[in-house]
Amino acid sequence: MTDRVTGVLDRAQHQPPPPPTLRRRVQALVESTGFQRLIITLIVVNAAVLGLETYPELTAEWGAVLTPLNRGILAVFVVEIVLRIYAYRGRFFRSGWGLFDLFVVAIALVPASGELAILRVLRVLRVLRMLSTVRSMRRVVGALVAAIPGIASIGALLIILYYVGVVMATNLFSGISPEHFGNLGQAATSMFRIMIGDGGLGDIVEPIGRQQPAAWLFFLVFVVIATFVVLNLFIAVTVEALERQKETDPANVPGQLGAPRPEREDQLLEAIDALRHQVASLERRLDKRGVDDRGFDERRGDERRR
Repeated sequence: MTDRVTGVLDRAQHQPPPPPTLRRRVQALVESTGFQRLIITLIVVNAAVLGLETYPELTAEWGAVLTPLNRGILAVFVVEIVLRIYAYRGRFFRSGWGLFDLFVVAIALVPASGELAILRVLRVLRVLRMLSTVRSMRRVVGALVAAIPGIASIGALLIILYYVGVVMATNLFSGISPEHFGNLGQAATSMFRIMIGDGGLGDIVEPIGRQQPAAWLFFLVFVVIATFVVLNLFIAVTVEALERQKETDPANVPGQLGAPRPEREDQLLEAIDALRHQVASLERRLDKRGVDDRGFDERRGDERRR
């Protein structure tokens, strides 16, 4: 019996695994490098076509080529979205990038005529599909979104520092330069020009510094704190969010939308599926053999009793 079972298992190991399902083949297609490169190329071409259509003379001369090319690219985008919905099913609608792509393509399908002519402007949103297609761009956008709480806190700190500087400048320099620091509104505009370097140092600070040399120290401290320190805080928060985004990138987690399924995992799943069928077949054969053996023993017992 043991030899027979071993022989059955040895024969089962040589059986080829069942072929992948259609859904799995479609998923492998949309996740393949060649398919992704094709979509990126079409996005770039579509961006160029939309730019060329802004020139009336080019549209009049090459409209017979640009219009069909634009529609053909849109048709490819529609097919891509349909394939991704079929491959991922519910996971597609739980992905923010999937919904973004669906919205961009759906907007392009709305007839832009009559009262809806304004929607023609939204066709350029198709260029933004580059953000969802290129993994590195997805990571940067995700990092910016993740950094919003930290950026908001730094922005609040900047507003507080800016308001303190504006009030102090109004009290210190309203008598020296009333046209720039006569009231809170004028001081806010002047300090903003100084902060962003829009000619404020030469037009505002230099005349005040000639009358009150200590004013240079005040404006220097304000510029250093409001510009360089806060700007570095913004950069630090964004870089930290980018590192976290890289660690938790769905593209690095198998089974997530947009993450290629490792080939070894596919082979393991297919091997488990094939082994399940083989074990079920073996159980049926052993059950049938057990019934035959019991029937044979019963017949031999009847013959002996006779």
